[in-house]
Amino acid sequence: MVYSTRREFAAAAVPHLREGLAEGDAVVAVVAPAAERLLRRQLGSAASRSVEFIEAGSWFTGPMDALAAYQDRSRRDWWPVGRLRLLAEPVWTGRSELEVCEWKRHEALLNVAFAGTPTLLMCAYDAASLPAHVITDAARTHPDVVDDRGPRPSGRYVDPAVFYAECNARPLSAPPRDAAWRRFAAGGLAGLRAFLAAEAERLGLPADRSLPFVLAVNEVATTVIRHGGGRGLLWVWAEGGELLCDVGDPEGRLEDRFLGCFPPRHYKPGETAMWAVRRLCHIVEIRSGPGGTRVRMHLRLADAAAGPDDRAG
Repeated sequence: MVYSTRREFAAAAVPHLREGLAEGDAVVAVVAPAAERLLRRQLGSAASRSVEFIEAGSWFTGPMDALAAYQDRSRRDWWPVGRLRLLAEPVWTGRSELEVCEWKRHEALLNVAFAGTPTLLMCAYDAASLPAHVITDAARTHPDVVDDRGPRPSGRYVDPAVFYAECNARPLSAPPRDAAWRRFAAGGLAGLRAFLAAEAERLGLPADRSLPFVLAVNEVATTVIRHGGGRGLLWVWAEGGELLCDVGDPEGRLEDRFLGCFPPRHYKPGETAMWAVRRLCHIVEIRSGPGGTRVRMHLRLADAAAGPDDRAG
């Protein structure tokens, strides 16, 4: 749903929610506080009490956090009721270029996550404030569009696998020259974990985030040793408010088709490991080709919660 004014937002969102209430759906709105106030006024007190409102800033903390939360809440709370009728407005402001790319990828992945489930999802985009490229790609990640001309097929929708691969087209930059580095192989993981913990402390990662960082890197290194080339090289550094770690496998290849983006349905070492790694990190980038594989893990050095947002308010 693309809108430019509060009236356009309400004209599309309110009927979507009312229809869900009338049909007995689990009706959920993940929106900013201002949008919640608007929707409650339009729906009326009786109807609004039947809608579960979730504050967008606390939900959209990271692409994998949001994707996992959708899956967890749907299975536990929403699908047991019946069909899920969802309205969501992602938070785009205050994001880095990489984060915007990952949130676009997240929007494409929702088509895979909800495929074959009793779900009707409407995503809201504010054309008056968002960059043009975000609106353009929304038409590529959503099969249908609703705007002031009404609902219609997007006409520009692409397969989520294609969009996912496009997000990997940009090569990873080289680690900075002053990045700490270490080689690893079988039998050396204990020393590697000690090295990672020391670097995390030196670079300012809060103590309560050190263990998730060490576990994530250890999972990738273990995968390299057991299922990749058997040895690798890693770099650790801080940049742009994040702790970054590259794990390079010069010989191994990873088939990165949604790797680790969804809970593995059957035990597969690569999928299971990368699902855990993506849950432990803010963003994970994977590049794999004839020259080997590199996995870059991002962890925030400090909280970066989304601030107040007045869209649709």
